[in-house]
Amino acid sequence: MDENKEKILRLIHKISDEEDDERRSYLADCILEIDPGNPIAKYVKWQCMDDEESARDMSLVREAIASLRPVVDGPDELDGEEVIMAFYISMLSDLASFLYATGEKDEAFAAASEFMERDDECGTLGRLVYYAILVEQGKFAEVIEAVENDICETPAGEFCRAIAAFELEGCKDSAAEYLLNAFSLDPDLPFYILGVWAIDDESIDDEENYDGYVEETMVTVSVMSELWAANEDRLAFLSVVAFSIGYITGRMEDADEMETLEESYKEAGCLEDIRESRDVLHAMLAGGKSQEEVDEEALSIFRETNYFNLFE
Repeated sequence: MDENKEKILRLIHKISDEEDDERRSYLADCILEIDPGNPIAKYVKWQCMDDEESARDMSLVREAIASLRPVVDGPDELDGEEVIMAFYISMLSDLASFLYATGEKDEAFAAASEFMERDDECGTLGRLVYYAILVEQGKFAEVIEAVENDICETPAGEFCRAIAAFELEGCKDSAAEYLLNAFSLDPDLPFYILGVWAIDDESIDDEENYDGYVEETMVTVSVMSELWAANEDRLAFLSVVAFSIGYITGRMEDADEMETLEESYKEAGCLEDIRESRDVLHAMLAGGKSQEEVDEEALSIFRETNYFNLFE
């Protein structure tokens, strides 16, 4: 490898480890001084743009992908293959996400499909777009098969698989189980999807934002809210499960909401059981158990108690 290529590769590694946008932009400029057409440096500059400005111009990302594709698919061993491939996969994810948001679903799905073929790091947004479009297309059996074959388990995949199973089979074991799997991966997410919590709620810890959790959650909530609200039956299914788990884990705290829930549980004949579950879990919290342990027990209790006869 010649000296310039070595220097560029070192700079690319530095960018991949850097979180500050100003520093990343500076490092990208250093690469562009050596190689004005470098697609990774151009992509990093695009990432560091103002959101509105970058959203208006996806041509740079398309060009970066087109420039890198023959490199990552080339027959020769690629210097710095891991970090370069990581950037390429990130480009596909960003392209799919932006195109989905602007309604360009065909191109978004093409980018998301290639993302799924290449990503083994459990990237969130590319998967979200891929599964969401399959759901929108009514390819429910394909959704279930794709999630089952996915090496990465994500809330987006499990939520979409729950929708698919619900549409194919109704309120049967599989749909409920997939939904509980989604809860286990991110117990707070359903309450953002349903609008019980606002996305800037204090329930999203500040320290989690360093890895893009809040930004990813915002996109996921936006997409999932539309998918679940596509018809009343879907929304009712999610609401029944989410509100009952929220009730027994203490996530539902509004007095009016609690009263309404208890009235519905009384009509369903499960108020006594669900109150007992709530008391058990609250005692666990009071006894020093972590929220994670309580959430895990809540899902187990939900299955075993089967308040709403979702499990045969």
